[in-house]
Amino acid sequence: MILFKEKLAWAAPIAVILIIALFSLNLFAQGNPQVKNLPVALIVNDEGDHVDAVKLAIGQMSKGIDGKEPMLAFTNEKEADIEDLFDDKKYYAALVIPEGYNDRLQNAITNNAAATLKVYINQGFNMTGANYAKTALNGFITQLSNQYSKNFIAQMQGQQLDANQASVLVNPIVPEEKVFNAITASTANGSAPTLMAVPAWVGALIGGFIVFLATSNIFKNQLLTRKQAVRLMGGQVLFGVIIALFSGFTVATLAQMAGINMPSYFLVAFFVSFAAFCFYLLVSAITAWIGKPAITLFMVVMLLGMGVLMTPQEMLPSFFVDFIRPWVPLRFASEGLREIFYFGSGFYTGGSFNTILGIGIGGLVIYLLSIFKPVRGQKN
Repeated sequence: MILFKEKLAWAAPIAVILIIALFSLNLFAQGNPQVKNLPVALIVNDEGDHVDAVKLAIGQMSKGIDGKEPMLAFTNEKEADIEDLFDDKKYYAALVIPEGYNDRLQNAITNNAAATLKVYINQGFNMTGANYAKTALNGFITQLSNQYSKNFIAQMQGQQLDANQASVLVNPIVPEEKVFNAITASTANGSAPTLMAVPAWVGALIGGFIVFLATSNIFKNQLLTRKQAVRLMGGQVLFGVIIALFSGFTVATLAQMAGINMPSYFLVAFFVSFAAFCFYLLVSAITAWIGKPAITLFMVVMLLGMGVLMTPQEMLPSFFVDFIRPWVPLRFASEGLREIFYFGSGFYTGGSFNTILGIGIGGLVIYLLSIFKPVRGQKN
């Protein structure tokens, strides 16, 4: 058959394999996530033999099992600093040995009162990571409590116990949880920031590409002077402002209609608009230099990014952490909205805002430099 002799036709199955392989990369990120080295703060406010026993158990837990990396990575911190550390997203959780823990555990049976280990949970950082850390810490406390329970039962062998003593005997150590930066109700279980950031990228991508096609036709069909070309590029940037505002307020309006619990409608709308405009400038810059293939590039960036946006980096393969996660612009919009939703931030969200602004400024500079590309003559 004639078709089988065409080289371009044989490119189709090769292209299909490459595209499917690219789309399937997220299977490596999501297929079997391994939790390792989740950062957890250890706060010690007491001393004594029982406190040393907790430290020893943490040391054993930090070694991992069968040569594998441990689930939790502990770092000693002060309780006075923990709120700032949580706000800076340094830790998913904290284990606190409170003052008086040693004496309470020593006299648990006599006083009919269990000793308490506190678990602080930085829920707004990432709900998945915080839940894994909480589960691991509660499991650690349960195991420690069971060890003491066996020792206490051996000591109380043959003695008569009342109901209160029996309860303490079974659970001599109990956890006490406290949530920081809580994920509020009706925010898609903490996924709302990411779900609202994606439209900002998609809107910038589609809007930027359509405006690029329109300006390309003008450049192709008309002979423009440098001054006219600059005016046309200025119009393209102005269109970006319009597209960004439409994106931001559409996202905020639809989120409100869907019942998402936003801290402020206008704050969210303007932040999404800000992110969408900076992304639009990036899209405009790349398309101005390489043309239509840019749309494929940005789609690839989005598809690869979706696999890492909602997953803590400690659960991702090292390839995704080192080579994909740092280069996904969408991640910074998601992190900025997370600051607004759960950390009480205003329009300025710190590092995420600075990165998005840098993307916008860099995109604008690269876009303006495209004026020095050779200007095509008028189409005959």
